[in-house]
Amino acid sequence: MRVHTDAQSKSAVPPLSEILAGVDERLKRLKDVWSQRLGDDLASFGKVELEVHQTMQQAADQIVAGLLAQVGQQPSLEDARKKSC
Repeated sequence: MRVHTDAQSKSAVPPLSEILAGVDERLKRLKDVWSQRLGDDLASFGKVELEVHQTMQQAADQIVAGLLAQVGQQPSLEDARKKSC
């Protein structure tokens, strides 16, 4: 079963392990950016907080897509999908 992140997409969702590794890498990089911005200007807290929330929401969306793709690979679900087509 192929799961797509949007109706226009033709590429399948990457494996969950790749998604998690990408999220981890992105968060480590952004942590340094956010820390630097707060250190330079504590008044930027509101913007940084919003960016953190948005980043985590995007990560959650990617992880859920990966979970659905992983579960969709189960033979029983694949058989059910074929029967319904």
